[in-house]
Amino acid sequence: MVRAVKIYARGVAETEWRALSAGEATDKTDKLFTAVISRVTDVKPEDETERILYPRLLDIANQASSHRDERLFPQRRENAADPSGICHAYRVYDSFLLFFYPFRNLALGLVAVAITTMLLFFANFVLTDLDNPFEGTWNVGSEPFAELVTRFR
Repeated sequence: MVRAVKIYARGVAETEWRALSAGEATDKTDKLFTAVISRVTDVKPEDETERILYPRLLDIANQASSHRDERLFPQRRENAADPSGICHAYRVYDSFLLFFYPFRNLALGLVAVAITTMLLFFANFVLTDLDNPFEGTWNVGSEPFAELVTRFR
């Protein structure tokens, strides 16, 4: 069972993260995770202690499956609304209104347009970066899986 977990963790750290960031399928690690779950369900408790611990092991496997589904959900969403189109329209609309607003002071108008443009640029950067949780500045890393592989050596 430990070997199946190590193989799965290595597969996630080495291949699945890149596949998820590219929007590709994760068939290889799906099979590796199925092997881990199979190892758990194939366990035959031999004594009273193992019979007591076996339901907890099944619960841990169920939680791991739920966490995997949550991690893979963003990659599998096909018909989710794309917020970038709405934000782009808002940026154009806001910039258009602000640009043609009749400021009494030209310097104040230029400062207002510059600040608004900068804020909209940074909002666009953050939104674009958060759109793919597996790559970018604010992303989820695969380091815990790599650490899991080294921890069981």
